[in-house]
Amino acid sequence: MQLSKRLQKIADKVPPSVRVADIGTDHGYVPVYLIENKIAQTVIATDISSKSIKKAEVIIKNHRVEDKIYTRVGDGLLPLEIGEVDTVIIAGMGGVLIGNMLKDGLDIAEKIDTFILQPMMGQEKLRHYLLNNGFAIEDEVLVYEDKKFYEVMVARHGSQTVEDDIYYEIGYNLIVNHDPYLPKFIYKKMDKTKKLISHLEKQDTQTAKKRMDELKTRLLKYEEVYGWVQKFEI
Repeated sequence: MQLSKRLQKIADKVPPSVRVADIGTDHGYVPVYLIENKIAQTVIATDISSKSIKKAEVIIKNHRVEDKIYTRVGDGLLPLEIGEVDTVIIAGMGGVLIGNMLKDGLDIAEKIDTFILQPMMGQEKLRHYLLNNGFAIEDEVLVYEDKKFYEVMVARHGSQTVEDDIYYEIGYNLIVNHDPYLPKFIYKKMDKTKKLISHLEKQDTQTAKKRMDELKTRLLKYEEVYGWVQKFEI
């Protein structure tokens, strides 16, 4: 099984595990990869869509791993039993939704060792949820594919302090690890923020002025971090 860059990075972050769950598995590519490469002994592949599960079941059967990958239809962590898996992958959905899945399935999450999370949006909200609800983000990596950046997080139970709110938006581990894509990642955030400020400058309302002040403060933070990490660029 050959994976896209995004899915490959997610799979690379999965520690050798006896039992893995892939939440929102879609086609089931990652579970097949994990079994074929002996990273996991068994995988539970779940999806809220029965159509997606049926697609995954075809691929699983074609790769002859149906005796090691079990499919279930359901929402978030709820299709899992307490203590049933060691590692959970939740990828390809919004950060708020991922946080809600962890919250709604808290009794299940408490018995899981490792969480591989890849939010498509709302990354800062997911970090905020994790770091304020008994999780620690132990590793992060950026993936650049099809002109988009993706953020992959590895979280475990624990405590972690945040020295500055900017680290909710730019993962602290990305800086510590000298992620090679980080300068381009921050530059893109700076460029987007500048464009928003320019747009707001044309509006003469108190709401626009307040928002503009917030964005200018954020831009200064981006520029500060950008100054630290330019040397990491590949």
